[in-house]
Amino acid sequence: MNPSTMNRFRNRVRHMTLALVALSAGASYGLAQDHASHMEAMKKQDKSSDAAALLKAVREATQRFKDVNIAKAEGYVLQFGCVSGSDSGAMGLHYVNGNLVAGGVLDRTRPQIIIYEPMPNSSGR
Repeated sequence: MNPSTMNRFRNRVRHMTLALVALSAGASYGLAQDHASHMEAMKKQDKSSDAAALLKAVREATQRFKDVNIAKAEGYVLQFGCVSGSDSGAMGLHYVNGNLVAGGVLDRTRPQIIIYEPMPNSSGR
């Protein structure tokens, strides 16, 4: 091969090598990105299922308190009346179980405070 052909051949090999390195790096980055995206999606799914499990547990634990008389019978006492205003909304009736509050342990199956919405028939639900 003459020197001119040899230089063109070397340049082509260099360019192909650089292209392969660039493609290889891009593919690795893409795989890393795909893995990171997958891991992020898994974390979101885990958080979503954790939130769903928490919501389910709280709903099950508070189902019996649809009647304010059940709450009263289990030691909940009205502590804060409903605060409402035309510009600030309303807060509901806060029934507190002092023994659970004093115990200092948060348990999603045993709420320390239950909030009721006052109803026109005074049922406080």
